[in-house]
Amino acid sequence: MPRRRPRRHALQNALGRALPFDPEFAADGVAEVFDTMAPRQFARGRAEPPRHALRLRATDTGRSWTHGPGEPVAEISGKAERLLLMLWGRVSAADASVSWSGDRAVGAAVLAGPLTP
Repeated sequence: MPRRRPRRHALQNALGRALPFDPEFAADGVAEVFDTMAPRQFARGRAEPPRHALRLRATDTGRSWTHGPGEPVAEISGKAERLLLMLWGRVSAADASVSWSGDRAVGAAVLAGPLTP
């Protein structure tokens, strides 16, 4: 179910009436990207597995996810909704609603994916 929400959000946003996501729902969507969708993209040859780790931290739920091997070289933090929309390409990783720490260039390479279909 979470994978449909970013698409619905894009349509609602285009009409000027996007509704906010429940933070836990959005956090589950972030987990789904890393647990299900990204591995599927790698298995299908659409993306290369990351060579470095990136951590995403949801400031509204306290949840975090590490994507890639080893210790994270960068971290992105923001509300779970913004992180989910970023992973789906609906919000830029440069958007002011998310903040970066660490090696941003390497972190951006981890997100280059594509991680979602």
